[in-house]
Amino acid sequence: MIPFLFTPIGKYLVFAGFAFMVLTAIYVKVRQDAANEIKAQATIDALERTQNAIRAGDNAAVSPDRLLQDDGNRRD
Repeated sequence: MIPFLFTPIGKYLVFAGFAFMVLTAIYVKVRQDAANEIKAQATIDALERTQNAIRAGDNAAVSPDRLLQDDGNRRD
């Protein structure tokens, strides 16, 4: 098997195998980075929505004095 690697065909096969491994490693790395970036963006969006909901809840008028105040809608 080892002497086959030193033949012209063997050298081409070794080179092709090495090139395939390098390209596969680059593909896997790029794909992993893209997935991590998407997860990070989703986390940022979720945190932003949570902060917006907290701010909206803090800005709500919840004083007991407004309980009987007329809001302009007719209810029978």
